[in-house]
Amino acid sequence: MAEVVFHYVETGHQGWLAVRCKDYGICHVRPDEMVRRDEQGEPLYIPLLAMTLPGHPDYVFLIAAPEAEGTVLPVLWVKHFSYKGAVLPFRRVDIIGYERRIGLRNLLKPSHCCTAQPWNSNSGVNEFIGDCSHMLGWEHFQLHEVAATEELRQFGEDMAAHFTAFPSVDHFETLISHYEGPYLGWLLDSMVPVASWAVIRDMGKALLDQAPLRDVFLRCVGDTVWRDGWDCLARWAKDRDSYPAEERGCPLGDAVLTYGQPDAPAGFAQATLHTARASIQPRKRVCIMSTIRNEGIYVLEWLAYHRSIGVDHFFIYSNDNNDRSDLLLKALHDEGVITFIENPVAPGMSAQMKAYGHGLNILPNILDYEWCFILDGDEFITLAPSYRMVGDYLQAFSRWESDAIALNWKFVASEVNRNGLADLTKPLTQRNQKIVSQGGIGEGWRLVKSAVRPGRAIQSRPHHPIWVGAERFTYRLTDGSIHGYRNPPPGIGVDPAFADHGNYEDIYISHYYYKSIIEWVWKYARNSGLDGAMSFGVERYADYWANAFICQMNDPHEGRNDKILVRAEALFDELARLRSISSIAHAENTVRETWQERLLALLDMVEEADVASRLKEEWRYVLDPLTEEKQGSIPLHQI
Repeated sequence: MAEVVFHYVETGHQGWLAVRCKDYGICHVRPDEMVRRDEQGEPLYIPLLAMTLPGHPDYVFLIAAPEAEGTVLPVLWVKHFSYKGAVLPFRRVDIIGYERRIGLRNLLKPSHCCTAQPWNSNSGVNEFIGDCSHMLGWEHFQLHEVAATEELRQFGEDMAAHFTAFPSVDHFETLISHYEGPYLGWLLDSMVPVASWAVIRDMGKALLDQAPLRDVFLRCVGDTVWRDGWDCLARWAKDRDSYPAEERGCPLGDAVLTYGQPDAPAGFAQATLHTARASIQPRKRVCIMSTIRNEGIYVLEWLAYHRSIGVDHFFIYSNDNNDRSDLLLKALHDEGVITFIENPVAPGMSAQMKAYGHGLNILPNILDYEWCFILDGDEFITLAPSYRMVGDYLQAFSRWESDAIALNWKFVASEVNRNGLADLTKPLTQRNQKIVSQGGIGEGWRLVKSAVRPGRAIQSRPHHPIWVGAERFTYRLTDGSIHGYRNPPPGIGVDPAFADHGNYEDIYISHYYYKSIIEWVWKYARNSGLDGAMSFGVERYADYWANAFICQMNDPHEGRNDKILVRAEALFDELARLRSISSIAHAENTVRETWQERLLALLDMVEEADVASRLKEEWRYVLDPLTEEKQGSIPLHQI
């Protein structure tokens, strides 16, 4: 009887496929790099193994060698590849005319195959890539048989016994209920790419509804974010009103949510968790999910405005605040105004992607809302006067079936703070009134922000949700037409972040990006959404920074933002209600004091660094209003 065989995988460049130990990404490694170790003496890479099964000669399974007890379930991933998991199955393609060479074709996207590109002169390691459309030399691989350890032999026998190319719900349920070996998670992961998505959907519902089946399954998953997600969902589903959304938090290890292709489910655990979450029926209308950092001086207006137009709740992620806005966010959380979730990040890590991955995969409470707007703290939902509340617009929009809505941006122009620092406490929506014309921001006017049914998205970027390709997903513009994004700006690939045309009649997002020059200075000193741990400093001031501000400042503008200005009374009423709560008012005072201290210190740094000398001479006037805008002080509440 033929046996299961394991191999090392050699590339067309005489390198090897390996697994990066720090994040389980598959990479292309030069032979001399394979032996490198970190400062603690641990290997940086381990060899990738390819497994072939006698009963399935057309498949190749990529794995990392399982440990003796099978308790560690690594999530392998490939750049630009539509699946992640402990086992990655591929269609094997024998290369005609080249004995023992094969290609690896994507089972989910058969037109794509994998490639290993050559290394550059500075590194002997680069990415293994999964979206190549042809199969030439770089896409050829050679399998070198290796002796199987006892663990590999047992794993191979279990794969040969249980893998099927067309798994059914009964097959999955029987496997989970009756398998007694240590490799259940590996077996389940191997079959997701070959299963019907309808089967994965039914399995998600079965695991949610059948606690004994779920318990057996979760024992095989190990201590992972997906197990936490399943635990949170099951407990919340029993009693939605009492489950504390912040209980688990969003720890640093949740960075795994950002690894690999964002629309690629990470094995059986995430795929079924995603479909189980999609089965939840919401009871409430609308929430907002946001990442906020060092924006404490604006938070109350942003919340009050959106509460005044009918937003039910806010899920706010924040990290590394040095304006003491954590105190304000915690006070708001304690009063039930928001759910505040701390979101620690490391340098180079995207705070936004980590938070959105947590909200759309782990946080169950967000599923209680029919719609979730994913917005930043300087973005305001703007409604036509015919809609009193945002729910009224969503009710009208329900005539079209939709999973997400793409909302066009309008940029609001800067204003000079004539009253100095005191103007920083005036609502942005009232002190900044003019709309920048489309010509004033180039192709930026075509960017959108989005609302999504939270159970239908598996991840999100700042401008648009991300969905699983195997699912039907309907994404519309605000007038009900399909968001086709077929005509991207020059030099930019097809991207849902850009709309083909603008729709502003019923709803849009007012983006208070510029504010004033003193706030523009602050904005570029404090952080970046793409690097949530970026330090405070003056390094980012350059010609592009000045030019971006000058272009909108000198723009003729297209008029006043009347659709938001007319809502002033409701805004001020809601602001007064929030500030009548002493803990919130005290916390906002602390933020204002800290802002003034740090802002004045920053302006001293700007002067000491002679930032003006870094700019083109004809652009230096951008800094002229600073003298006027830094006068006086930020007023405090009298409590």
